[in-house]
Amino acid sequence: MGVSLKLANLWRVIREVDLHAVREAAQSPFDILLVDDGDGQAARLRALLSPEARAPHPWLRATAAADFQLTAPLAPPAAAILITSSVDLSPALHAALSALRAAHAPTVVVMLGEEIAGHRLAFQAERRVVVPVLDTQAALRVGTALVEIVPPDLRLAIARQLPPVRPAVFELTIDETARANATYALTSGIAEVVPLLTVPMNLGDMVVLTKNQLMMSYRLVLASGMDGEPRKLIGEILSVLGGGLLFRQAARQLVGLIPVAGLVPKVAIAYGGTWAIGHAIVSWATEGREITSDFVRNMSLEGLERGRAVASRLVDQMRATGTRASGRWERLKAHLPLRGRRHPDPADMKHRLEN
Repeated sequence: MGVSLKLANLWRVIREVDLHAVREAAQSPFDILLVDDGDGQAARLRALLSPEARAPHPWLRATAAADFQLTAPLAPPAAAILITSSVDLSPALHAALSALRAAHAPTVVVMLGEEIAGHRLAFQAERRVVVPVLDTQAALRVGTALVEIVPPDLRLAIARQLPPVRPAVFELTIDETARANATYALTSGIAEVVPLLTVPMNLGDMVVLTKNQLMMSYRLVLASGMDGEPRKLIGEILSVLGGGLLFRQAARQLVGLIPVAGLVPKVAIAYGGTWAIGHAIVSWATEGREITSDFVRNMSLEGLERGRAVASRLVDQMRATGTRASGRWERLKAHLPLRGRRHPDPADMKHRLEN
């Protein structure tokens, strides 16, 4: 185990993953359309979303609703943002919304003015954001809304180009990976009720979870705007994490070797460790923060606390599913020929899993 987790060998854990394809996806061009009523709000939001206000991003297009046309080769955009200062859309904005909806373009409606929040809308919107004025905070909220509606394969590209989108992509990427690792830990933990499988399963767990954490870190680094060849970026990630967080997380996976530890600690560590690694990478990539032992400890404690809550929910769901399956089995047995054969008792299997 000690040999398999050395820094020099961790590259082998992810060598079969096409890192170049992930980088190409992060660098893919996109087209986001911003439409207003001709009052200049689209241009203002374009500047707020761009890396530099004085140089609006070329992949963001601002136009007035009166000049809007959804014709090839400009249609449909990857996403569209409509900006209004009224509860009711103007005829021109309503026509633009209808055309975008017909073209299946994901759309966010930004409504300016706090007094709008309590009103019932006279139109349907896929996603709406209510803000007092267009400022930095409003741009962050619009970025979050964009992440929620665009296809998943566009998240990295949009975050890489538009800084206000990054926080939402960071959180979503970290949470999705942490939950995937927690679910994997739960599944393998159930298999580990067979004593002879405990050691090989846990060694395999460490490889799978570490691979997911490294791929998450790579995506976070790309989303932050960092450049470099995949192997170089992975090397930088390992140099940041190798002395502390990554190996501490790998060592904690050994809790699964202790049968009495139960599922909840194993799942909590899988989630919490992944969450801590993700936030450590974000702090390093966006702030240049050094990953010190104190920082590792604080991130690990917060991640583990979150992991316990996630683990409890997942285990409860697993037990509830087992209870429903047991009831279905009892109903099914009445229709099965059980002559001389002893079928497994689901209730007994559920009891063994819980204990």
